[in-house]
Amino acid sequence: MSDAKQEFLTFIIGREEFAVEILRVQEIRGWETPNPLPNVPSYVKGVVDLRGTVVPIIDLREKFNLKAAYDGTTVVIVVHILTSSGERIVGLVVDAVSDVHQFDMNALQAAPDISDSIDNQYILGLTTIKDGQGQSSASQMGASAVKEASDKGRMVIVVDLDRLAAEGIIENIVLNAENMPTGNG
Repeated sequence: MSDAKQEFLTFIIGREEFAVEILRVQEIRGWETPNPLPNVPSYVKGVVDLRGTVVPIIDLREKFNLKAAYDGTTVVIVVHILTSSGERIVGLVVDAVSDVHQFDMNALQAAPDISDSIDNQYILGLTTIKDGQGQSSASQMGASAVKEASDKGRMVIVVDLDRLAAEGIIENIVLNAENMPTGNG
């Protein structure tokens, strides 16, 4: 059973909480305006040079058709994505980073096919983070109140990073960026 448990980095987009595998996360950076690229979808904000590596920046908020604003909590999660041409590093723009949680992969629930904003093909599954009450306060509550408190929690959408990259957009972005002149030409 312990093999099925994995650690995930949770992050916030709008009022929703999402998660990606912690082992895929390279670093978390503050928002900085990337160098724009021509002829890319609007959710591709451009590229940054990360210690000599061209890193495409994808705004997950726009990708998922959610409202995007850039402020002091906006961050970029730099992750490793497996593409058809190998492993790539990509920056994902999110509203804020939340926490690290351990999820049982066998307990993930399938995403319902009802969301207009988030394409289900990018969802690995759904899980809940329990907002448990302390043991001392639970002993003071009735049995039904304890059950109700233990049932409350936050729904988390677990993102499938590889499916996100499967569209081929990552390879196109990296090829465009590598062929662009840098500096003054």
